[in-house]
Amino acid sequence: MNRQSDGGQKSLLSSAGISPMSKQSIFWVNGSAGTGKTTIAYTVAEECSKHKILGASFFCSHDDTECSNVNLIFITIAYQLQQFSTAFAEELAHAWRLHPDIAYASLSYQLEELLVKPLGAAGGSFPPCVVVIDALDECKDGGAISIILSSIAQHINGLSPLRIFVTSCPEQKISSVFKMHPLDPVTQQLVLHEVKLAAVQHDIEHYLASSLGVVSSTHSLKDLWPSVKDIQALARLSHGLFIFAATSVKFIADPNYSNPRAQLAALLSNTSAGTNNVLSPHYQLDQLYTAVLTSAFPDISYSLSGRLKMILGSIILLSDQHSPYALEQLLGLNQGIVQETLAHLHSVIIVPDSNTQVIRLLHPSFFDFITSPERCLNPKFVVNAQAQHTLLAYRCLETMTSLLHRDICGIKDLSLLNNEIPDLAIQIGRHIPSHLQYACHHWASHLEKSMVSDSLLDLIQKFCEKNLLNWIEACSLLGELQNVLFAVDMAQKVLSVSQRILLFPHQVLILYRT
Repeated sequence: MNRQSDGGQKSLLSSAGISPMSKQSIFWVNGSAGTGKTTIAYTVAEECSKHKILGASFFCSHDDTECSNVNLIFITIAYQLQQFSTAFAEELAHAWRLHPDIAYASLSYQLEELLVKPLGAAGGSFPPCVVVIDALDECKDGGAISIILSSIAQHINGLSPLRIFVTSCPEQKISSVFKMHPLDPVTQQLVLHEVKLAAVQHDIEHYLASSLGVVSSTHSLKDLWPSVKDIQALARLSHGLFIFAATSVKFIADPNYSNPRAQLAALLSNTSAGTNNVLSPHYQLDQLYTAVLTSAFPDISYSLSGRLKMILGSIILLSDQHSPYALEQLLGLNQGIVQETLAHLHSVIIVPDSNTQVIRLLHPSFFDFITSPERCLNPKFVVNAQAQHTLLAYRCLETMTSLLHRDICGIKDLSLLNNEIPDLAIQIGRHIPSHLQYACHHWASHLEKSMVSDSLLDLIQKFCEKNLLNWIEACSLLGELQNVLFAVDMAQKVLSVSQRILLFPHQVLILYRT
């Protein structure tokens, strides 16, 4: 691999405040939601990649199972670092041969075996490089975040060729570890929400002028629109949050309205009230999200409200992203209803034109807003997370109960190993659709967060009696047998508070009873 000279590496690292010659080997950028952490992380990764010193990157995302799985962070980083040293790659391959199940080992053990020892074996042949870890707070297992940082602290000397760039919200479980020895003396910190507002406002004004200039050109607006006064007013409303500016532009440019002038005027009108009584840094962002929702649904009925909350709740709480079609299949909705319902919410939700591409949130701050009655003040829009998890658990169990059956892929010879089955991936795609795969993998995690009722327990009973072995077979074909153990363990904990006895095939009682 071609690399620039050491001088070029040092120059770029120094510009980010992480010089290879300094004792500070970690650069921690933190700030409240919407302050631009991920944008900064992407920029750093792109610049480092351009200069051939990006060792690895891991961008966490709460709406993507793999990108929120803490057990994959060190594995992913180690895999990417192989490109920098043959000695490192050979030692890593040796570690995999000795510990093929290391993905299920403790994070500290993973770090030592997959990074520290291979780096030690590579010695001076491994050049200084940058590892970017973005949005650490979005990992689903919050308790493991402290373990990740504690493991890095324990082995910080063995990671010396690496310069680690981390972004996160300033959550207590994260900041407390950074303040402890030995991380504190080797960490440089930048707090985005403490940057002077004037400096941020200038950047936001520049972004708004540039982005709205494109909107003006696209719509052939002949006069000077937007005015400097409007741009400055919108920048002030952002209160330093880049996500406010980005969402505002998408709202103004939304093709479903095709009226940028009116959209901008409505935005300035609906979000300007009460600006002298801002109670939190997210006040204006909440006002913006409220304006987006009320503009899309000015007089929403209770039936539409229920459907909207079911769809929004699924998008924000599902462990994996879904296409509109897959989401409709999982929720039991008519085809086309998802795109129809979300047609005027493109400024906060990325809804694909294709029925096979996935739906995504524009920014995780919308999740925080829509699930908080203290921030989303209109009850017709608030998503009750526990009720939504209950619905998703119910739909997952119904999906499995109705679709799972013996030899679901038509293999016929069930003694074959997965690697002996011709075109297994094609067979899985043909016989186990994505919404059924999701149900098999995640039903128990939704059950864990649900409100357990008699009807839900009856459905679990039915599933256990009729489809348990079919579920295990499907998980085996999907390479998810490890998930079976985790799912049963989670279900045990939930059902331990009920007075139900669940009999599994062959009368084997493996769920806990009181």
